[in-house]
Amino acid sequence: MPSSHNLFKHSNVIEKRDIRKIETTYVPKKKSLPIDKNIGDDLLSLEGLEDNPYSSLMISNLEKELEALKKKYQIVIKKERDKFFHELRTIRATVEEATELEAERIKEEAYDSGLKEGRLDGFEVGKKEGFQVGVEEAGYLKDNALEIIKNTKEQVEQYKKEKQNEFIELASIMAEKVVNEELSTDEVSLRKIIAPVLNRLDKEDNFITVFVTKDNYESTIKYMEKLKQTSEQMKYTVLVDESLKLNGCVIETDYEVIDLDIKKQLELMVKDLSEGECDV
Repeated sequence: MPSSHNLFKHSNVIEKRDIRKIETTYVPKKKSLPIDKNIGDDLLSLEGLEDNPYSSLMISNLEKELEALKKKYQIVIKKERDKFFHELRTIRATVEEATELEAERIKEEAYDSGLKEGRLDGFEVGKKEGFQVGVEEAGYLKDNALEIIKNTKEQVEQYKKEKQNEFIELASIMAEKVVNEELSTDEVSLRKIIAPVLNRLDKEDNFITVFVTKDNYESTIKYMEKLKQTSEQMKYTVLVDESLKLNGCVIETDYEVIDLDIKKQLELMVKDLSEGECDV
């Protein structure tokens, strides 16, 4: 996005000033306060929404739905775990039974073979050969069973991870819906999002441009005019950006561009949560 402050020249700005004698104390100009990387937490904390009955009902319903999803998730995991242990017991029993039968069969074949060849020690030789073959066969069956167990565990872990990511995505979508509904029904709610950012900005020698959607243009104009009364040195303009999504907002200064899009902030939170689960 090109810097909008280049669109305005000081020669195009007409300011009306009353000539008055003002006695004041010189205060050194404050430096621009940096925006910390946790700005998403401030943006999403819509202070005062709990006093809105409609908001309280929506939040309560959201909490109930999330709790229901959590319980459903726990039930699915328990079923998968029980299924896994049942399959493990079945595999172990099958391996033991197959090993015993195979060893007995090999022993009998070796004994019969020894008798047919007329060897007096046919039984002992067949027994040893049968035992060795049985050990090898049992080892193969054991390795195969361990491989099945390993694959089953991996599938269970993958299932848990997929379901947890789906749960996080669903929570993000529901949170975005609640926030957008609150902003649509309360004309001062957008102010609660941009206010923390504007309060951090250096308003002297800094031109502030606020880009909003058409629906939020009038309310933003009113808020900026009110803010101008307490910060007379502030220079600003409010523009409509049709490319912004619902309740989107971008604040641009001479030094930085701050994107306050709600969906983007929630996507960053989902990414952090997902990466955190992968590191565990």
